Amino acid sequence: MAIRLASAVYLAGLLHLYARRKKSFGFFLLMAISYALLFGLPCVAWVLSNPLNDTGQINFLLGLLSCGNLLTVLSHCESYYKQNKYVPFAFESNGAFVVVFVVVALAQAYKLYAYFGVLSSSEYGHLAIWVDGEALLSTVPTWIRVISGGSLLTGIIGVALLRNRPYMQFACLILITSDIIIGVRNKGFFGVLAAIYILSLFERDRAAKLFLRISSPFWLVAVFLALSMVSFLREGFEVPVSEYLLIVLDSLASIVNGLLTVASQSQCIDNLDGSLVFSQFWTLIGLRGGAQLSGEFNYCLTGDPSPLTSVSSSLIFEVLLLTGSFWPLAAGLYLVVLYAALRLLERHKSIFSLSLLCALAPAILYTLRAELLQPLVFILKSLPYILLIGLMVKRVSRKSPMGPAPAELNVGAPQN
Repeated sequence: MAIRLASAVYLAGLLHLYARRKKSFGFFLLMAISYALLFGLPCVAWVLSNPLNDTGQINFLLGLLSCGNLLTVLSHCESYYKQNKYVPFAFESNGAFVVVFVVVALAQAYKLYAYFGVLSSSEYGHLAIWVDGEALLSTVPTWIRVISGGSLLTGIIGVALLRNRPYMQFACLILITSDIIIGVRNKGFFGVLAAIYILSLFERDRAAKLFLRISSPFWLVAVFLALSMVSFLREGFEVPVSEYLLIVLDSLASIVNGLLTVASQSQCIDNLDGSLVFSQFWTLIGLRGGAQLSGEFNYCLTGDPSPLTSVSSSLIFEVLLLTGSFWPLAAGLYLVVLYAALRLLERHKSIFSLSLLCALAPAILYTLRAELLQPLVFILKSLPYILLIGLMVKRVSRKSPMGPAPAELNVGAPQN
C-alpha cells in the first residue's frame, strides 16, 4: 500500500509540474522531467506491472520516488525565487565568438567524419565507440579532439547570446546535437536542455515558451521516433520497427531495472569497489585507460564483460555504492547542495559564473545516467573555453539598446 501511495503522489506531483512547466520553468524543472524519464516513470510502470513482494525492492522504489518528489519541491522553490528576485544576465558576444565557433565547428566536423568512417566499417556499428575506442582515437589528432571538445560549451553560449540571430542560434543547436551522427544521443539531449536553461538566465519568458513548445506530447513522441529511426536505419537491424521501439523503451528503463536487481541481490554491490567512483576519473577525462564502474556494474548484473550489454552508471547507483542504505539522504543532500550552488552562481552574474553554469548544467543533468564526477569532467574538458570566454563575451552597457530594460534591473520588480 505504501509504495502504491508513493507512486500515486509522485505521479500527481509530476503531472502538476508538467502542466505548469511554463510558469515553473527553471533548471530543476528540467532535471525533474529528465529524472522522470529515467527513474520516476519506469518506477511507476514497474509498480503497476510487477508483484510487490520483495522488501528490498519496495524500499528502493520508495527511495527513488522520494528523490523525484524532492526535485519537484526544489523546482517550485526555484520558481518562487525567480518570480521574486529574477534579474537577467546582461552579456553579448564579441566578434571573436564567431571565429571560435567556426574553428570548433570545423574540428567537430572533421572528428565526426573520421569517427563515422570507422563506425560504419565496424561490425559493431556505433557501439564500437565503447568496444574499440582506441581505434577511434587513433584516427583523429589529439589537438583536433581538444578543440572539438568545446562544441557543447560553445553551442550553449551561442544559443543564449545570439538571441537576435536565429540562423546562428540554429547553427549552435546543430553543434550541440552533432554527436548524434555517431550514436551519442545523451550529450545532445542534455545539451539542448542546458542551452534552454542558460537562455532563461537572459530571457526567462522566451526560454519558458520554447520549452513549453518542444516538451509537448507531440514533439516528445516525434523526437523519440526520429532518434529511434536514426539508430534503426544506421544499424540495419532485421527486427520489425515495432519490436525495435520496445527495445529502445526497455533500454530507457534499464537503469531502474539494474538497480532493482541490486536491491534484491545485495551481494552485487558488496563485490564492487567504491573507490572506483573516484579512480575512474582519469579514464573519464581520457588521460589513461582503466576500469569504469559501469563495466563492473554490468559484469555484476549479467556476468558478461562485453560493453554491448552494458548497464549505465548513474548518480543514484554511485551514491548507493558510497553510502549504502543511507543513499536517499545522500542523494537528497546532493540535490540541495546543487540548488544552493546554482543560486550562488546565478546571483554572481559574472562572465566566469556564466561559463561555469554553461559547463555544469549539461554535466549535472548527465549524471542522472552517468558518473557522479561528470561535472568535474565537463569542467576540465571545457577549461580552455572557460578561461578564454572573456574574449568571446562582453557585458552589455545599461545604455545599450540590447541591454535589459530598467524595470528588469529592479530586483523587486514583478515579472509577468
